[in-house]
Amino acid sequence: MNKICKSFCFLFSALILSTQIANAKLNLFPTPRYIPDLSFYADSGKKHKLTENKEDMLVAVIWSRTCGPCINDMKRLQIFADKTKDKGIKVIIISPAEEWKTIDERRNFMQKIEAPHLESYTDPKSGFAHGMGIMVTPVAVLVSRNGEEIGQITGSVKWDDEDVIDYLLKLKDDVYKNERPQSK
Repeated sequence: MNKICKSFCFLFSALILSTQIANAKLNLFPTPRYIPDLSFYADSGKKHKLTENKEDMLVAVIWSRTCGPCINDMKRLQIFADKTKDKGIKVIIISPAEEWKTIDERRNFMQKIEAPHLESYTDPKSGFAHGMGIMVTPVAVLVSRNGEEIGQITGSVKWDDEDVIDYLLKLKDDVYKNERPQSK
């Protein structure tokens, strides 16, 4: 009975959250999923992978500078990142490498759209995005601290809305609780 109640409460919370996610689809997986061994790159050229995540939850947003909803989300995503960074949620953004002539061009663009402090990476030839099965933007991939995918949000999100922030913090806590061994 307790399991049914928890499921109902979680679904009800997801329904409330859906009013704050504009034109987006929230897809939480019943069990965490394996993430393919795919790389994206820092400005230094260093390879990174989602499976390297050490935070309680990583929100990796795949976006494009030619995507209107992506650009509109960036300022709100910056606010979300600022409000959750000390609470176990890390935010990164990944865009196609071919969209940028230089690192400075990308940095100037991020400044212009009021998201200068988002941790930004590039994806050459969209190999990472396509390998993850992502063919549209924006998509937020939610990753546990074990480097497993716990869900995705496809579409535009009101990241700075307190209900969205509270929901994702609760989701992070729920995932963390489920990873701990049960006490006897």
